[in-house]
Amino acid sequence: MNTIVSLAFVAATVLPTAASGLPQQPPPSDPPGALPYDLAFSMASFIWDTQFAVSADGRFVAYAVRVPPSDTTVNLDERYQPNGTPSSVMGATIRYTDMVNGQTVELCPGGSCWRPMWSPDGSSIAFFSDADGLPQLWVYDIAAGASRKLSDEPVKPKLWHGDEPRWSPDGSTLYAGFAPEGPFRNPVRPAEVRPENPAGVVVLRSGSEAAAAPDAESPPPTPMTDHYAREHLVAIKAIDVRSGATRLLVARDAEFPAGTLRRSASGRWLGYLSTFRPESDTTQSTVMDVAVVPTAGGDAIPVVRSVPLTRYDYFGVSYVWHPSDDRLMYLDGKRMHLLDLRSGSPAAPVPLAHELGDVAPTVFAFTRDGEAAVMGVDVVDDQGYGDPRPRAMAVVPLDGGPPSTFAIDDERWTYDQLLKADERTAWQPDGASISVLVTERSTGDKAILRHDPASGSTRVLWKARARLVNLTSGGSHDFIVGQYEDMRTPSDIFRFDADFSGRERISHIDPRLDRVQVGTAETFETTVPLHDGTLATVKTAVLLPPGAERGDRLPAVVTMYPGSDITRRAAEFAGGSVFTVPNLVFTSRGYAVVLCELTLGPNEQAGNPIRDMVDVLLPQVYRAAELGYVDLNRLAITGQSYGGYGTGSIITRTNVFRAAVPISGIFDLFGSYGHIDVDGGGFFLAWSEGGQARMGSHPWADVRRYLDNSPYYNADKITTPVLIVHGTADMAYHDAGKLFTALRRLGKPAQLASYLDQGHVISSWHRESAIDAARRMVEFYRRHLGDPAAAREHSR
Repeated sequence: MNTIVSLAFVAATVLPTAASGLPQQPPPSDPPGALPYDLAFSMASFIWDTQFAVSADGRFVAYAVRVPPSDTTVNLDERYQPNGTPSSVMGATIRYTDMVNGQTVELCPGGSCWRPMWSPDGSSIAFFSDADGLPQLWVYDIAAGASRKLSDEPVKPKLWHGDEPRWSPDGSTLYAGFAPEGPFRNPVRPAEVRPENPAGVVVLRSGSEAAAAPDAESPPPTPMTDHYAREHLVAIKAIDVRSGATRLLVARDAEFPAGTLRRSASGRWLGYLSTFRPESDTTQSTVMDVAVVPTAGGDAIPVVRSVPLTRYDYFGVSYVWHPSDDRLMYLDGKRMHLLDLRSGSPAAPVPLAHELGDVAPTVFAFTRDGEAAVMGVDVVDDQGYGDPRPRAMAVVPLDGGPPSTFAIDDERWTYDQLLKADERTAWQPDGASISVLVTERSTGDKAILRHDPASGSTRVLWKARARLVNLTSGGSHDFIVGQYEDMRTPSDIFRFDADFSGRERISHIDPRLDRVQVGTAETFETTVPLHDGTLATVKTAVLLPPGAERGDRLPAVVTMYPGSDITRRAAEFAGGSVFTVPNLVFTSRGYAVVLCELTLGPNEQAGNPIRDMVDVLLPQVYRAAELGYVDLNRLAITGQSYGGYGTGSIITRTNVFRAAVPISGIFDLFGSYGHIDVDGGGFFLAWSEGGQARMGSHPWADVRRYLDNSPYYNADKITTPVLIVHGTADMAYHDAGKLFTALRRLGKPAQLASYLDQGHVISSWHRESAIDAARRMVEFYRRHLGDPAAAREHSR
């Protein structure tokens, strides 16, 4: 056996190598136009979960652009850096573009910069930067062309948008979440032995032992509560823009601790969301509270308790301020209410159209004139993921008048987003219509629907296979900007007319991509059996290499993420990235990439995910071969994280694949269940019982189902050559070693590529490690599926 040595440490291999006596061939060269491996992991992009900032006059748009740093001392796979900066913004800078003349200015004073917010008069931009070492609040003066730090006090930024600094209406004050004093000041968990604990001991107890704990070792907060406090707990402060003086509004130990904030129209109130807290120790469901506090100072007032956290837009939901007065709309018990604070103290909340039933938690705003509320109704959670979507929209007059509703044709469309001018107000160019972004079920195309209440008609303004997100206009109703991309168009900011009849590119964040050639994407539908015995139609997308077409029967890489529809990636530039390596790495080298919709049963119910995966996946694979897209004799399968689990699982039930690459997967549900952090954090417990694993109970209640749904205990059934890719710093690395050990002991063809000190996501690895992993996958496919570029050259 020969051990492969590279920039990554490869644990072992049982495949033939030079040591076997077989002649070695030099690795094939990449075809012309192949995406360079280095560019695959250094593309410029908008920061994850970004929001664009449009100036009040509608002329300028500010945004953060990130190029991943190549510094190998930076661990991007950690959620936060040691200084408190989110890893997702490392390498980010802020630009603003004049949408009239196209001029772009970069304003970052150094370090990483993110979360730009225009002042009300458009003269300044507030933002976060760690240019001086810690994340702090800065302001850029447009006229002077210079930035200045407002205070040495560190802010405490979040991973998701919603933590932006907020301006007072007159621009004299900024409000932000600052790092609190005490144990939750930094989101990074301290690992050192501290003076108060010289022995460096953590004692965990349960049952009667917990009750008998001495005072000095009293039970700490639950691990998840501790985690949420470290990441989200802030002290809300007002900061004088001229002097930099700060004033405390909500302390870290307040009765209603704060996480993120938003300002009322008058500036007399701040609304805020509390820190997250787990609903229980055995579920991944999370809740939070909503409260308000006077900006002049005073006690916080609770509005609603235990609002469920939704799957999307963590901080942008649950409540919204009226655009022109101090009224607050919020959800309580899935029904909408209106709280009036105009008198200076809260009046009794007023229910809004409770006769309409449950309201979608991610869909509400006020109309342009402020006289009505817009909300999503006829709610369905057909995936069981706690992310209900509306099948209709309602406009509810605030004076108690009868609401009007219009249905979204659920047979044709699924709802994505209500178009808003800003976070408070629906985008209404004509002052009356409601516009929504939807997805066409049969094709995956995006569309803009506009409903006219006067006529009751709904028309399609725009439709394309594209990705369109982050739509906003900064309050204008004459245009809207958003992040747009499609299979051949890299992601940039585009400006759309009020009727979506035309679009104009505003930003140009990575000119290198102009020279990249990409292929096409096609979709088809297949009828499959679901977990509950019903039949359903699912989508499949095929990413084709440049110049390829249906009928070429290409070698292909099948990808999936169980429980999700990843065919939407076909709307992204070059097919995006499913398993954190750009799909263009493979299509530009001649492989088709098949994106599968893999519907499973609800998260928190007992299921049989391996059986369900195979039932839904294989019909799509056979259909792709029948239609002539792929060669059934030259197929590989891959996935990352839960997709890594899916990859390892599926090859225990079928031999149709010639190669498999599970990345960062979990393979032993029973054995992983008991893994905990040193402070007692039990991610795998909640993940197994109430999360993606769909076990629904602890292992001792259903041993057989835990074993049947673990690839590790079914390793004897695997005949497919496997390349296991895993970072040694990932919490599930132990499972990679276990699966490889099983395969090696059984004499199965397998490799384990272990990347030292790397975490869960390849795109966040050190660049050398990420490049090695991508190149290693390509060579693995070439060995087992053949080199499509060589085959095409031979056919000529």
